Amino acid sequence: MKYKINDFLFYDVTDATLSLNDSGVSDTQLSITANALLYFLIQHPGIITRDEVMKKVWDDNGLTSSNGNLNQYLSMLRKAFRFYDIDNIVVSVPRGRIEINPDLVIEIVDDCQLHPLIQQEEEDGTATEQPVSPLLSPSPKKQPLFGEDLPPQTEEQEKNWLMASAVLFTGALVLLWTAIISERSINILQLNQVQNSVCELFSTEKMINDEMQQSYNHSFTAVTNALGIECNKERRFVFYYGDKFQNKGLGRTFLAQCAKNENNPYAYCDNYFYYSWK
Repeated sequence: MKYKINDFLFYDVTDATLSLNDSGVSDTQLSITANALLYFLIQHPGIITRDEVMKKVWDDNGLTSSNGNLNQYLSMLRKAFRFYDIDNIVVSVPRGRIEINPDLVIEIVDDCQLHPLIQQEEEDGTATEQPVSPLLSPSPKKQPLFGEDLPPQTEEQEKNWLMASAVLFTGALVLLWTAIISERSINILQLNQVQNSVCELFSTEKMINDEMQQSYNHSFTAVTNALGIECNKERRFVFYYGDKFQNKGLGRTFLAQCAKNENNPYAYCDNYFYYSWK
């Protein structure tokens, strides 16, 4: 699904991108959640309650919703559109309601695919006949009928076929050898569970003693508090920070917050990475 906003900005739901016609120079990549939120609001123009938005975008996809999370992603969308001189992409309405800005001109330019996170709520039951693309139309070129004689190959054509076959065979051998070498160098990343009284927490490192585990939990708590993330039984976390005991700050930090609902085929993780967290 692809939209054109205000006749100059393209929003591609499938690729989660905002773009201009400038060969990708000004493209903006949206996160999974920000993309799902924007698509839901465009599909539901008019005033809508925050509770309904959180249910459709978070709860129905195996994630725990909160006003803090909604505010965070609304801020991300406003910042992304401000880059293209579009202010207030989402308008706040009194009594805890929001709506996509009604002053925007939004038109569909390609409706070939729906976004995977949002299910279509109603089927209207009418099939619209789609025009056939000329690229998919049968070629009018006449094909030789069965039994008709084809022109014989020249000696030069036979040599070209032999050379092409040799090149393809050599390429296949190179790919096979590359695959064998790559397979030997594959290292499987093992996650180790970290004892935590509240969260289901994993690390790429093994906790060798209580001091390391205590420091690891302390840093994890600092990062989740800074991001406004809460633990519950529906989430699991993978956490890594690079400076360990050499620095009182947290240094390079990676945090993955993943949905734990295994029955949801669209369960996903929100990832956070910082080069420095002080």
